[in-house]
Amino acid sequence: MELHHSGALFWHQQDMLVVGDLHLEKASSYHQSGQFLPPYDTSETLSSLALALKLFTPARLMLLGDVFHDGEAWQRMAISDRNWLLSLLDGIDTVWVEGNHDEHFVPPGHIGQQSCKLNGITFRHAMDTMGQVPEISAHYHPVALIRHRGVRVRRACFVCTPQRLLMPAFGALTGGLDVGHAVLAPLRGLDTQVYLLGKNAVFAAPAGLVGS
Repeated sequence: MELHHSGALFWHQQDMLVVGDLHLEKASSYHQSGQFLPPYDTSETLSSLALALKLFTPARLMLLGDVFHDGEAWQRMAISDRNWLLSLLDGIDTVWVEGNHDEHFVPPGHIGQQSCKLNGITFRHAMDTMGQVPEISAHYHPVALIRHRGVRVRRACFVCTPQRLLMPAFGALTGGLDVGHAVLAPLRGLDTQVYLLGKNAVFAAPAGLVGS
């Protein structure tokens, strides 16, 4: 599998692109509570998705939940963005794994599911430490802080163990949970590898330099 600096994963043998946590229309959800953020997150995220699809030209797209920030996001989307999303998915076998933010919503013509198992690998939104492995999941928006010789670099990241892979958030307007957080303790171990998203590449974090 290829890890891409956009936050996507491409499984060559299955000709499948995997992304999670797009959180479309997050900015507009904040507007409802009086917090005004620039309303460009959806178009920026769709632009990133378009570039990834153009690069890999997959036959299948796996969406690992929280495509939308809430169950009403589709209604708030600009018509042009709705049409853009649907056009991106046209002709691609799209698997919608439901997340906690989506509130069971998927666009017309699509069907959501709790998880998907493909070639022995379980794809789900949130990691299940008691569930079947190997597993690929999203949900936590992992970020890592690297400290080295007085330099601090904080980046979204993939977290890989022999049995689990945690995806970074793909959306343009998403926060992050530090890999040192207690909730991610099941992923920590001697064989764990953190891959940071750079501007044009993915970088393996040197052992011992990941801090919090």
